Amino acid sequence: MKRAALPLGLALLLVFVIAPLGCASSTPPPEEPQGPEIGVVDATVVVESCPDAKTMNAKAAHASIRKLVEPCSKIPGGAAHFSTTLMPGGRVVLASPSGNPDEGVVPTCVLSNQLTHRVFLRKPCKFDVKLEERKLQAEAPASPSP
Repeated sequence: MKRAALPLGLALLLVFVIAPLGCASSTPPPEEPQGPEIGVVDATVVVESCPDAKTMNAKAAHASIRKLVEPCSKIPGGAAHFSTTLMPGGRVVLASPSGNPDEGVVPTCVLSNQLTHRVFLRKPCKFDVKLEERKLQAEAPASPSP
């Protein structure tokens, strides 16, 4: 029995047409585009000691602390922990969590505020403040439909 030989040109054409089809299936599909990374800062504030807690305006105290940490959209190192003391007369004192002003490390975003408050107090009120930055992945914008 004789075999029929393919012409050389047709044999090479089959190799080049078939070979790329086999390689295409082994490549992974392209990744969908992701949106930009967004930083979100969570603030946790706990009243540590406040003799005037029962009589002070809690909404005003909350607004004062919120105003203090509001400009923080990024935290160097990802986290910060410090104490904030609202003093009688409207002054705000920042320090380390232990209360020693010589050891405190406070993010500059907090220091960009005027450190004053409008809460009527007879004695200082100390708050424990923790800031933590989280990274979130924003959704990529949807492509317009044809």
